[in-house]
Amino acid sequence: MARRRIKIIHTSDVHLESDTFGKSEEGKAFRLRIQRSFQKVVDRVIDEQADLFLIAGDLFDSNRVPESGVEFVHNELARVPCPVVLIPGNHDCFDTRSIYKKVDFTTVGSHVYTLMKEEGESIEFPHLDATVWGKGMVEHDYKFRPVAGVTPRLRDYWHIGMAHGYFVEDDSVQRSSLILPEEVAQSGLDYLAVGHVHVFTDLSQGATKACYPGTPSPLHYGVNEGGSVVLAVLDPESGVSFTQQKIFLD
Repeated sequence: MARRRIKIIHTSDVHLESDTFGKSEEGKAFRLRIQRSFQKVVDRVIDEQADLFLIAGDLFDSNRVPESGVEFVHNELARVPCPVVLIPGNHDCFDTRSIYKKVDFTTVGSHVYTLMKEEGESIEFPHLDATVWGKGMVEHDYKFRPVAGVTPRLRDYWHIGMAHGYFVEDDSVQRSSLILPEEVAQSGLDYLAVGHVHVFTDLSQGATKACYPGTPSPLHYGVNEGGSVVLAVLDPESGVSFTQQKIFLD
């Protein structure tokens, strides 16, 4: 039996509660703009009638999140009508001080899932003929390999991955959380939702479609050209495709 066609909205690097510009009025306006951009992302999930909403790390700018920031995310995730899957990034990593150890966002509803195991884990969505695999980043260092050890495809489901790291051509680069072309190509994934770099970038390798979606809000004060997310379509007849979707504030 053919897999069903599914649509995914993929975002990353939202950086809610950024301390850029500190407690100044400029800083408050900057944080508000990031919040409004994330609301626009959720609006896009709703408008596109997406089947999955993937947040590939750095939803928060740090693990120091005020109660108001937690409440904001709780309210926004509660608006999402489809499954939400998120992984931590280097800014909100799953260390001893992690916001994800202080707050369990899966209590928002049964549609919210987190992937926090450092060795990787999968979630199965039988109604979508899909599984989502990802790793929880505990420490952003050279030992962490976000796409190493992807679990094999389950049945004939869509095999979707999530990763937060730095895509490089070879591992001679002195950076942390490296993702190599051969790791993507050999992953067996149909689509890999990646976060870390703040500009839209096609990372596809072999049969695996992959990309950075870019940040939904430009992370420089005074920059108004809009941010972006990615709309990915997994179709049993035409295959996997994705497009950059711009996010503008009113």
